Parts: sequence; C-alpha cells; structure tokens
Amino acid sequence: MMNYRKYKATDFVTDPYFRSWVIEQDQDAASFWVDWLNDNPDKKEEVDEARAFLYVLAEKRDQTNDAEIRDRVEATLRMIQDQVEETDTLPVRKLWYLRYARIAAMVTLALGLGWFVSQYRQGGLPGQKPVSSRYYAESGIVHYNDTPKPVTIVLEDSSTVILQPESELEYPKTFEKDKREVHLKGEAFFQITRNPNRPFLVLTDELVTQVLGTSFTVKSFEKDRNASVSVKTGRVSVYSKLEEQSAKESLSKEIKGVVLKPNQQVLFDKEESRLVKVIVNSPQRISDIPVTALLFDEIPVKNVFRTLETEYGIEIIFNEEALSACLLTANLSGLPMYEQLDLICKIIKARYEMIDGQVVIYSDGCK
Repeated sequence: MMNYRKYKATDFVTDPYFRSWVIEQDQDAASFWVDWLNDNPDKKEEVDEARAFLYVLAEKRDQTNDAEIRDRVEATLRMIQDQVEETDTLPVRKLWYLRYARIAAMVTLALGLGWFVSQYRQGGLPGQKPVSSRYYAESGIVHYNDTPKPVTIVLEDSSTVILQPESELEYPKTFEKDKREVHLKGEAFFQITRNPNRPFLVLTDELVTQVLGTSFTVKSFEKDRNASVSVKTGRVSVYSKLEEQSAKESLSKEIKGVVLKPNQQVLFDKEESRLVKVIVNSPQRISDIPVTALLFDEIPVKNVFRTLETEYGIEIIFNEEALSACLLTANLSGLPMYEQLDLICKIIKARYEMIDGQVVIYSDGCK
C-alpha cells in the first residue's frame, strides 16, 4: 500500500489508482479515496488541486487517448516542478495559491482549458449551474448528467456521488448544521462521509434515504414503475414520503420505513406505494475471506452457512437441529453467492428462498 500521506498534488495526479477515481469513475476507487480523505482531512486541498487538474484532461478524453493523456500529464508536471520549487520559502497559504495558479496557467498552455480549474474550485463543473432552489434557503447547484458516462461529484463534506447518465442531483453549496440533504432524479451511487451529528438524506419523488456514513445506490427514474435503494456498505433507513407525511400529520416521531444492510435492496412500487426488501441481484463480498476458508471437507453445513453470512453480510435462516447431521465437502471459492447456495442445497438435498432480504433454507435434514 502506498504511503499517500507523503503525496503532494503532483504525486496524486500521476498515481494510477487516484486517476481511476477521477477519470475512470471507478466505484471501488471512489470508496477508497473518500474514506482516505475522511481520515486525512488536512490533505483535502492537495487532493482537490490534483482532481481539478485531472478533470481538465478528462474533458479532452473523447479526442485524446490514454497515452496522450499520460504524456500531457508528465510534460505539464515537468513544467510545474521548477515553478513549485521557487515558492518553498513563502508562507503556506500563499504557497498553495501560487502552486494552484501556476497549474492553471500551465494547463491553459497545454490544453487551452485553464478556465475549467477555476470553475471546479467554485463548484461549477460542466453540467452544473447555480440555482435558487425551492428546497434550500440559499442558492444551491443542479447537476444534470447529459453525457453517456457516469460523472463524479464531490460535495462540501467530501462525500462523493457518482451520477449516472440522464440523472440529476440538486444539492447546496454548504450543508445545514444539523443535516445534509440532496435531491435526486435518476440513479446515483453515494459514498457518504460519516458524521453522526449530521445525517445525510437523499430525497427522490417517492423515497427518503437516511444515513450517517455508508455507500449505497439510489435509483428513481420517472419512467420506471419501481424506485430502489441498495446498500454496499453500512446501513441505511428508507421510507416513503407518504409515510413521512402521515407521521407529521399524526404528530408521530416514529416512521416505520425499512432498514437495509449490505447486499440488501428495497423496491418501492409507485402504483401500490409499497416497500419490499430483497437481496440484490449480484451480492458482493463484504469480507476478505481467504480462499482456503471456502474449501470444505466434511464440515457441518451450519458452519458453512455462517461463513457465507460473514462473506456477504446476509442472514441465512435454517433449522439448525434438522441440519445437524449434514456435512459438506465442496469448493465454494470463486463462485457467486447464488451458485454457492445452489451447490450446497443440491448436495444436502435442500432448497432456499429469498424472503425480506434474507436467505431461508428448507430441508428435511440429512440421514
């Protein structure tokens, strides 16, 4: 693992994993860098400086291949390096300003897009426009992604949103003191910086998703019958706006809603106004279980199910007494969760169902 604490802005620019976050819009990279920034808030200015530089290059990507982008980065950084060294004796705040100004100037020379850097620092990336929103007391930003690729947005609290094509995110330049609230039309993946004192709310036309700090996807296109929320890490609470309104009218402080854990998803049927908890189509591993832990040789099947629970964070319900005599010999490594379950149930002559975001095993036991 690289020691990113020692990195300067120019180091971040040339780091492949950092560039996969900014330019490639990679979700795993986004999760890593948001968590890293949360742990290293003093590096935010240097990270923002590097991101602004890379966004300029990304704007030219349709006309420029990856090799040309790398060449331009390296050439521009060589031009910057001498300028940065000259400022080493200046006060810190002035030093950063001059570095940033020189980077903007160099990018202007290299690509003719230096204006983009200042736009980024002001929260005005292409596709964004300041608006007077009816949802906020002060001016906010509406970002509509009219490109064919996902777009990454970094919010004021360093939370990251990967906005999908034909989707719109509305958010304030500065969040309120007691909450962080954004409005979504379409689909987006959220990586939220944890702050127990300021819950994060994602509002769509039908749903409210509330979190403290986690990663999840919200999908709510007007043309679709269903809206959905699925969790990658942490937990979120989801409830319909109808439930919220009913609670307000009855002066109740309790909103039932649905609590989601990793690999769980809630579907909201717009016509029936009904929330249904399910397991996502392709559950992802949440724990780095070694391959050897998925090689079983005459192992009680209850132990196998507990291993899968750890691997995916999904509860598996079964009759432990009925399965007490069931032993499993199998290699489950490299298989998706549903194939693992299929194989187990075939061996022990059982079946399974997905109910309320859980796996339920049915079996008469092993003889």
